[in-house]
Order: sequence, then structure tokens, then C-alpha cells
Amino acid sequence: MRQLKLGKRIWRSLSALMLLVLVGVFAMSSYGCSTKENQGKKSQEKQGNYIYFINRDETRIQGEEFTFATKTADEQILEIANALCQTPKHNELKTTLGVDFTLRAYELKEGNLTLNMDEKYKSLSPTKEVLVRAALVRSFVQVDGVNYIQFLVEGETLMDAGNMAVGLMNADSFVENDGAEINTYKRVNVTLYFASEDGEHLIAGQRNVVYNTNVSMEKMVVEQLIKGPVLAGYYPTINPDTKILSVTNKDGTCYVNLSEDFLKQQYAISNDVVVYSIANSLIDLPNVSRVQIQVNGSSKVMLGQTKSLEEPIERNLDIILKEEE
Repeated sequence: MRQLKLGKRIWRSLSALMLLVLVGVFAMSSYGCSTKENQGKKSQEKQGNYIYFINRDETRIQGEEFTFATKTADEQILEIANALCQTPKHNELKTTLGVDFTLRAYELKEGNLTLNMDEKYKSLSPTKEVLVRAALVRSFVQVDGVNYIQFLVEGETLMDAGNMAVGLMNADSFVENDGAEINTYKRVNVTLYFASEDGEHLIAGQRNVVYNTNVSMEKMVVEQLIKGPVLAGYYPTINPDTKILSVTNKDGTCYVNLSEDFLKQQYAISNDVVVYSIANSLIDLPNVSRVQIQVNGSSKVMLGQTKSLEEPIERNLDIILKEEE
């Protein structure tokens, strides 16, 4: 993992590679944040990108136009980090990095960019933390070769305000909201499918949920399924140790990427009940017509001895327990 130190909003490299990048690309004698004046002198090679800052009221994020002057992924990651610790052009915005917390290190591996924050990150209010996370994700996923962002704090997985592990995220992890709505909370009713007592059927139930609208409805539904049922007569379907790595919706297919704990079944239920618990719950949402379950990014896995996850899953009404049953 690339080690970084931020002091007085100055990035300092702790590796020879970073030194070469910063000297050769940014021409900074202190290996740190370049000034806006220096940035303006850089050649423009790529356009149409934005870096994201939080407004001073801490109710939304806003992008400012940004042009890459570098080509490699490592260089562009440093370039964005450098820009995020600068004072924004607009007075109503404030710096994303280097004031309330420090980005200690990063690692780019197989398309996943891991950002390791210092302990001060935990002191952010829940509202501000979500906004910071959204700003960082939307900024860094513009780097060629970066598909997802993972957040650590002092090397440990970041937990959200509900004490759920924050998995891999991309721009689709955040609902597109306008203005102050980017960090609002909404109360919604969702239909969740849990196991019947015999473990061979699903039972539909309504749950009233208050959720942060920065998080997609699809991810919220999967979180609720992992938490399990709260009413008698409903039984859990997913190992509670399962971590959500990412949930994205593309062209009607919802991709649910889970940790390998998902394969370690703890309940006496059929594999179909597990799979269709997820599929039926998600397909009840607008814009979801089928579900692709993945484990550690791969769909070429088996759930138990008989259930392949390789193909997308459509709604199964036959497995739902009818009242007369």
C-alpha cells in the first residue's frame, strides 16, 4: 500500500516511486500539494472530469471541472488527492481532504482502489462522513483502471452509522439527488422475502425503513435481508456474517457482490430459498428485472452442491408460500 502523510495540507511521499511521480509530474520540491498557479501551467491531456467538494452547510457535494495532466493510474490518483486538498474555486465549498482527517495510504489492485484514512476519520459526523465518502468515490472512480473504492480506517474496514461494513463502492452506489437532497433520509416500505418454517418456501413481509438516500435502494434491501427478520414466523436466509462488497444496477440487472461468508449457510433452508430471497426482494423494486449474485466478484460459484450462481436470476413466484398453505 502506498504510504502517504498529510501535514499542513502537504502530501509527502514515503516511497521512491511516489518521489519520482511527484518530482517528474508535479514538479514539487516538497513532494506535496501543488498550488493552483502551478496546476494552471500543466498541459491539458484529458478533459470532462470533476473533483468533488462539500458545501459549507454540509448538505451536498458539488463538482468542479478538473483536467488530468498525467496518464498512469498512480499519477492520476495522486493528482486527484492533491487537488482535493486544495481550496475549491467556489467560496461556498470547502476542502475535502487534509483538514478533518488524513489519507494515510492507498493501494490499487485489480481495479479496486483502497483508501486508508487515519483515526480522525471516525470523528466525522454521520452526515458529513457520507458526503465525504460520496465526494471521494465520485472523484477517484474517474481514474482509468479504478472500478471500485474501498475504505479503511487505520487498516480496518470502515463501518457505517448502522454498524454495517462499507463495502466496495462506485458512482452507482450513490443515488443521484439534487441540491440539499444528497444527504436526506427517507422512510419507505419495502417487501422482503424470508424463509418459511419448513425452509422450503419464502414468506413476503413489509418492512418500514428509514434510509440515507445517498445509498441505493438495492443496497438497502440487501442490508435488510442480511439483518434478518424481526417478526415471528419469518426465518433468516443469509449468513449474518456476509459482507456486501457492492450492489449496482445496470440495464435492469442488479449485481449483488457478496463476501464468501454468503456460501457458508447456517440455516436449514434450501438453496433456492436463499437465492430467491435476494432475487424476489430486489425485483420488487422499480428498474430491477433480474439479479446476478456474485461472490468476491465472481459468479462462477456454487451455493451448496446444487445451485449455480453463474446465470442471472429472475423472479420466482412459485416458491412464495400462499396463505392457504
